[in-house]
Amino acid sequence: MTKKIKTSVLVTLVGLTLFSFTTAITGVDFTVLTSKSSVKWTGYKPGGQHQGTVDIKSGSFNLDGDVIQSGTVVIDMTSLKVTDSESSKLYNHLRGEDFFNVAKHKTSTLVIKSSKSVSVDTSGKHTLEVTGDLTILGKTQPITFKASNTAKTDNYMFYYTKLTIDRTKYGITYKSSMLGDAMINDDFDLAIKIIAKKN
Repeated sequence: MTKKIKTSVLVTLVGLTLFSFTTAITGVDFTVLTSKSSVKWTGYKPGGQHQGTVDIKSGSFNLDGDVIQSGTVVIDMTSLKVTDSESSKLYNHLRGEDFFNVAKHKTSTLVIKSSKSVSVDTSGKHTLEVTGDLTILGKTQPITFKASNTAKTDNYMFYYTKLTIDRTKYGITYKSSMLGDAMINDDFDLAIKIIAKKN
């Protein structure tokens, strides 16, 4: 191979490498506005339920248009509250070792690996199918869920999702079906509203 051909091949390889790198990092970064976002939880038992809130500690997304390419949402478990009862026993129990062991596990984390648009409404807002990992009590499980782009502006994106989570997958087995009594449902729900601002 002549020197001229070798040089041409080298330039081509460098060009392809740079192109691949630049296409891999396309997208727009957004930061979650924690004070304007919310997480509401609902836990169920035969004949009843309890509700409460937990705060978002931090979060960020990389978007391609309305589609989330990647992201992370960190939940502050120390902020866990019960909103439908003034029972200190319930409050302390949920924060204790039978449930979320807040003293030891101060955060839970949702890591978004990818998403794809599965529908678009007449105003151009997307419903996404999101794939990622959810970590609770230090245990990580894969998760797939739908998230709706409820509103958008030039600098802000609004998303809503409702997650149904099987607590036993994260080692929370108190009065669960795994122990045979099922006095508290295995599944609980998280209703998450996110407002994110373009960086």
